[in-house]
Amino acid sequence: EGRALQIAYKSQLPVPLVHELTTSASGTDILMDFVEGECLEEAWPNMTEGEKTSIAKQLGVIVTRMRQVTPDQREISAFGSPIRDLRRFSDYNGGPFQTEEEFNEFVVDLYQLTPSLIRSALSGSLPKDSRIVLSHCDLSPRNIIVKEGRIQALLDWEYAGWYPEYWEYVKFFDRTTSCQDWKHFAEHVFDVQYPRELLAYQAILRWQQQ
Repeated sequence: EGRALQIAYKSQLPVPLVHELTTSASGTDILMDFVEGECLEEAWPNMTEGEKTSIAKQLGVIVTRMRQVTPDQREISAFGSPIRDLRRFSDYNGGPFQTEEEFNEFVVDLYQLTPSLIRSALSGSLPKDSRIVLSHCDLSPRNIIVKEGRIQALLDWEYAGWYPEYWEYVKFFDRTTSCQDWKHFAEHVFDVQYPRELLAYQAILRWQQQ
């Protein structure tokens, strides 16, 4: 997460400035600036439709800027380390992946009970030549700090990394939140939609629940 915050800050994204990273056997401690404001998940229920749209559009500007940040080499990873993929029931770790085909196999092959023909169909429905871009992977209101109608910071970058360009979109619909209408504002967050990839990913999640 610390490396993700450093890259995001350098890319002029709204994140706290990291002052120190300390790694020990128990994990990594991050010393960073405090950001004043309110968690969007708490503020959202009291917002008007116009205020919600404004926040979604602001997040859209941030997402567009993130998509302009690319890795030095084509690799799907958590900045050179294995990715941590949070899904509905568990965390999954894998990679780094040198090709998108390898990443697709990781996404699909987790579900050993899925019939092979279905796994093959799901894998074939995922793209193989996407742009690889900076992705947060947890764009939930609980990770957004707002103040006076403006986004102050995007927090919790622990699942971030270099991912196919559609990944942020499908993960947006996968993340949980108490803000029931949050996902209705996706059209303001993403200037490009990926319905085919979203459908494939939702099908994969369905088999996870079997």
